[in-house]
Amino acid sequence: TQKAIRLHCDYQAATDWVNGDDYQLEQAFVNLILNAVEAMVIGGTLTLSTRLLESNDLPDTLNDAAQPARLCVAVSDTGVGIPPENLGRMFEPFFTTKREGTGLGLAITRRILEEHHAAISVESEVNRGASLRVFFTPLPRP
Repeated sequence: TQKAIRLHCDYQAATDWVNGDDYQLEQAFVNLILNAVEAMVIGGTLTLSTRLLESNDLPDTLNDAAQPARLCVAVSDTGVGIPPENLGRMFEPFFTTKREGTGLGLAITRRILEEHHAAISVESEVNRGASLRVFFTPLPRP
């Protein structure tokens, strides 16, 4: 099905280098992007963004004075959103709302991100879309 999805890129991070396995990180972000695309109908918008956040800009669960800055990579969509009752379960293995889903994509994504010392947060509003934000410890450019 052709969805005519618009892609909006907003790369504002001064540094976007992280230490990690490129294949695994690619798999994690492909999973996030595919889920975003699947959540949208015709004419939706997929937004990919990067920002360098200081500790006072981080969610409370990630606010760590020992790491004054974090690289935030966000995958946002204008899709159906995630019902509040599913927010706490979406990274559980075998939990899915898709007819043909396995429920492993986001569980694998979270495991990959945890292995890279990254955290993930989710914000969503039903019928308005979702935003998944990944927080890495950035590296200086070589």
